[in-house]
Amino acid sequence: MSSDMMMLFVGLVFTTVFLASQILVLPTLGTSRADSLKLKQRLEGIIQAHGDSEASIIKEKYLNQLGPIERSLERFPGIPRLKVLLEQAGNQQIAYRFALYALFLSGGVAAIVWLSLHNMIFALAAFIIAAVIPIVWLNKQRAKRLDKFEEQLPEALQMMARALRTGYPFTECMKIVSTEMSEPISQEFGMTYEEINYGRNIEVAFALMIERVPSLSLIAMSTAIIIQRETGGNLAEVLLKISDVLRGRFKLQRRIKTLSAEGMLSAWVLLLLPLGLFGLMSLLNPDYFKPVYDSPDRMTYLYIFMGLELSAAFWIRRIITIDA
Repeated sequence: MSSDMMMLFVGLVFTTVFLASQILVLPTLGTSRADSLKLKQRLEGIIQAHGDSEASIIKEKYLNQLGPIERSLERFPGIPRLKVLLEQAGNQQIAYRFALYALFLSGGVAAIVWLSLHNMIFALAAFIIAAVIPIVWLNKQRAKRLDKFEEQLPEALQMMARALRTGYPFTECMKIVSTEMSEPISQEFGMTYEEINYGRNIEVAFALMIERVPSLSLIAMSTAIIIQRETGGNLAEVLLKISDVLRGRFKLQRRIKTLSAEGMLSAWVLLLLPLGLFGLMSLLNPDYFKPVYDSPDRMTYLYIFMGLELSAAFWIRRIITIDA
């Protein structure tokens, strides 16, 4: 195998593993895209119905400390979506600064690759991969934070129920959760508590909280609390029942993730098997793939191979994903 083909093979292995890791190593349980869109529309409707801004009061107070140039940079295309991702990942970094750091990192990596290989294609590929890696890292942090929040929520509801039974008002129960429990639930409940104290309507405050933490469990909790405040009843008992339901749902999710782990392992084997066979046969018989190397359509074969690999990864992902 020539040095160019060796570099191409290594690049294929890296690309396949990287793409497969993003397609397959994601939360197995989740809401569908249609449900997420409906949730976003519902939250926007709640906020607009009360005549409030969609921006968090706490976030606006922080952004007001920025200069006019920094505030204009925060309005660049793509920056608002990056801001939401940063908030959901629990990262306090300013969105435009994070984008600039990622851009400088990508440019530095691309420059190093260009100086080492003098190949524009590899330099461009290095730039794209280096630019995507920070977003991938944020998505990982977001998924980990949401899973942790789901795990903490039943315990937080039990703590609020006990505080309500001892005579604390509802908002003070939220403050107790923010001071007694660890992140991320302490941070989110603390921000919601401050939003309510600043005069925000409780329904809007919960809508903004759900926007930061798009969790079905949190939606169930906030809906029950809002209904109880309108109709009356024993809120402590309601929270305890919701806590029991959410704890059972969390155990079911863990059980399904364990059962789907076998499918995830099969996916990795199936995706890496063609590359492994290609590398093994190239080492044992270097001339075996010589007709492919010499063919003028070799890049077409490469594109077809990558297309089939990605199609297989998406199809397997669809099979092992369970909406819950």
